Amino acid sequence: MKKIKIGKIELKNNLMLAPMAGITDLPLRILAKENGAGLVYTEMASAKALVYGDDKTKRLLKINDAERPVAAQIFGGDAHSMGEAAKIVQGLGADIIDINLGCPVRKIAKAGAGAKLLADEKLISKILAAVVQNVEIPVTIKIRIGLVPGQNVAPEIIKIAADNGVKMAAVHARYASQGHSGEPDLQAFAETCAGAEIPIVANGGIIDEITAERFMKIPNCSGLMIGRGAIGNYSIFSGLDSFFNKGKKLPKAGKGERINWFKKHAEMSAEYYGEPKGLIMMRKVCHYYVKDLPNAAKIRDMFNKTQTLSEFNKIFNDYIS
Repeated sequence: MKKIKIGKIELKNNLMLAPMAGITDLPLRILAKENGAGLVYTEMASAKALVYGDDKTKRLLKINDAERPVAAQIFGGDAHSMGEAAKIVQGLGADIIDINLGCPVRKIAKAGAGAKLLADEKLISKILAAVVQNVEIPVTIKIRIGLVPGQNVAPEIIKIAADNGVKMAAVHARYASQGHSGEPDLQAFAETCAGAEIPIVANGGIIDEITAERFMKIPNCSGLMIGRGAIGNYSIFSGLDSFFNKGKKLPKAGKGERINWFKKHAEMSAEYYGEPKGLIMMRKVCHYYVKDLPNAAKIRDMFNKTQTLSEFNKIFNDYIS
């Protein structure tokens, strides 16, 4: 697996943690980086909220040197706010700016952003130009293959991106209408890679060596971006790095390792946000850690009422450790 260079930034490997709203906050990104991710992405941030000076949105983009290089993802439906937001993001210390052109969530689509933009190539071109021209750091994009099955707009969008100075594209090989379920369209992804002039990174349903290899066998696929398959399973990055770069398959993380990550994540979250917010933020990912454990449903129910680290530790000691 040849290393990707994004602008002047050379990654240690081509394995990336995908941006996930409400999930890829600073504690989780550090866990991914400690376990082998070559690049991590922030949650997506609203360009308009950044322009209006919203402190809560800026906090989404707070960066720690331990996670570098880090890409900050922004979304918006007009060129002016996206260009202005890009300058703000650069000022906040991001190494790379990523533009979301793939989020299928209705709230984002109603704002004319995310996957909604795939139907307007002229507007995409204006947005990309505004962002690239307003910053000195590299700009990347994350897109879907298309809006509905059979509609592969990705090759043309990537051509537009390359023409506007974008350095890399992550392609979620499902259609926006599929959300996060269903099989990726490998043929459409292969067509997307075929004529691309910038590195193409695969995304969508990657959970192990088998699902990763089916993408990496496609000519011109330069790397892998892993989303839900990495939550509570952070060694997927070091495992895939060993598999593709050393030809050695590492053992999968066991329950003990997952439990240790759970405890560390809770401690980091409590420290970062304070209590009770840090424990409340963990509720979105708890099920990834406790699945397959005895009393998993009871643990989830108890954890969803937990607001302090001491309460978490009691549950941990009584039911998990």
